[in-house]
Amino acid sequence: MYTKEEKTVMYVLVQNIRNFRKQTQHSQNVFAEKTNYEREHIAKVETGKRNLTLKYIIRTSIAYKIPIKELFNDV
Repeated sequence: MYTKEEKTVMYVLVQNIRNFRKQTQHSQNVFAEKTNYEREHIAKVETGKRNLTLKYIIRTSIAYKIPIKELFNDV
């Protein structure tokens, strides 16, 4: 089980990634292509039905050339 603090960090991180995706005007399909994930996996992460992994964070960072620390803003 996750602590309240852990859940909060994961939630903020997912929201940051989702907001970044939307700011770049990319659909989940485009994001999936860029990060080599299935769109369904991305949808589950964004809705909290699947946990975010370090691999997901790294792929996002590499695909969009964004420093990982930027994904953790406001955490």
